[in-house]
Amino acid sequence: MVVNVLVVGAGVIGSVYGAHLAVAGHNVSVLDHGPRTGYIAVNGLQVRDILDGQLTNTSVEVVNDVARGSYDLVLVAVRRDQLAAAARLIQSAGQPTVLFFGNNPAGHATINGQVPGRVYLGFPGIGGTMTNGEARYVRIPQQPTALQSTDDPRLAEVESALRRRGFAVQRVADMDGWLAYHAAFVACVAAALYHCDTDPVELAGDRPTLRLMCRAITEGFTALRAQGVGGLARNLAILHHPLLRPVAVAYWARTMRSPMGEMCFAAHARHAQPEMRALCQDTLARLTHPTASMHIRQLLQNVA
Repeated sequence: MVVNVLVVGAGVIGSVYGAHLAVAGHNVSVLDHGPRTGYIAVNGLQVRDILDGQLTNTSVEVVNDVARGSYDLVLVAVRRDQLAAAARLIQSAGQPTVLFFGNNPAGHATINGQVPGRVYLGFPGIGGTMTNGEARYVRIPQQPTALQSTDDPRLAEVESALRRRGFAVQRVADMDGWLAYHAAFVACVAAALYHCDTDPVELAGDRPTLRLMCRAITEGFTALRAQGVGGLARNLAILHHPLLRPVAVAYWARTMRSPMGEMCFAAHARHAQPEMRALCQDTLARLTHPTASMHIRQLLQNVA
């Protein structure tokens, strides 16, 4: 089945997934928005896996009127603060499957009723940067691309296409909860990076800040569990168990020294500060027991 895909938000995430869906045989269009899509209209989507150097380059149509096309799936890959604007842009898209793909700790509550069609949530399994129009990315082995569990055949075809392109994909039953936990996790990592001027190597060598970060992540997870929120990824739950804190500190020191530290964490913290600071505010707002959340408050309050 060929899926007609509209990408809304052609930054690193939208470019990488749009390019791979196009190469897998689907019809991919990109919604016109600013200089970036002007570049795509001329040069196509250019994405490079920096670990193996493989370049994927494909021509796609850039459209400026959603209502003139017929789309099976709309992939919304924008920052948290751009969700409302993106929802307004696609209100005339008919009845497609709509996949919101990114940080969104409030989940469906943020977008329910604002867009047509069937709305699902997901999260990318890559990190990267944009360099001279080329999206350079790394896949995150510990975090496969997450797609909400559903029997929607269009989303099933997207999953199949991504797997054919070498992406690991996980289906998540409680995507709302998964995103809430992920937001708390990312907020703590970003806040720790801000303490070190978004230099991942500096953070790797700053054991007190790494220990504070790991304590904060554990407290954030504990607070969400106390509120009955499900969906915590098993690998994060294990790594950030209090008994494994020395392991977690060593793991993050090693990660921050690797290319993953820059590509998957520091670059986004540096270039999307409003989004990261908003995630810190969201996380703080969910903390209800001050004495049980001392470290996460200490880490986030000067950032939010």
